[in-house]
Amino acid sequence: MIKLFSTYTKDIITNNGNEVIKDGGPALFMKNVFSKNDIEYKIYAQEAIVKIVVKDGDEKGVLQNSLNKKILQDINKDDVVAISTVSNEWIFDPNAVKENKVFLDAQGYIRYAKENPYFFEENFWDDIFCLKVNEQELKYLPHNIIDNQKAKCLIVTKGNIGVDVYTKNKKIFFNVDRIESSDTIGAGDTFFANFIVSFIKMGDTMEKNINFAINETEEFLLNKKL
Repeated sequence: MIKLFSTYTKDIITNNGNEVIKDGGPALFMKNVFSKNDIEYKIYAQEAIVKIVVKDGDEKGVLQNSLNKKILQDINKDDVVAISTVSNEWIFDPNAVKENKVFLDAQGYIRYAKENPYFFEENFWDDIFCLKVNEQELKYLPHNIIDNQKAKCLIVTKGNIGVDVYTKNKKIFFNVDRIESSDTIGAGDTFFANFIVSFIKMGDTMEKNINFAINETEEFLLNKKL
């Protein structure tokens, strides 16, 4: 079973001067992927309000409310643990995960660590099996964390350019098709969830897992209204 520790959001989106309010957050997009693929999962989530401005193809989100800090819980030895937050609302306790495979989308942790750099010195980073960041987030990761992850699994998404994957200290680049859509909100969460699904079904076959995630994310973007 996948235990997902994440966040649902109410997104207030401003795009080309138009404002809309939508349900969102990593918990929603990842849940959709797990449900589509008939994967057994359980979600532990809080709710946040996020203002998102979409401009010239870039998106910037700002958290509008405070979230309670909670420790990872209810993890059994055979569970796959996935963490994707908007800040550091879920606290990684290495004692809670033991030998579990942990997949971390570091977007929220890095958002928090920008203002609280001591967070990069916490002792849980060594216990992550697979770490996903985008190209901008990678700039904030300390070299020791990057080097450690390259020996295991480090995924760097680069938008329309492609995806860099580091595993066993080797780098593999994957091309992606350029997709025109109204925005890319949820694409990173969709990609990572599909990667986890493929890992569970196919095992540690990196090329197949990444290509599956890319194809499913391209479909997700194509279904967005322009």
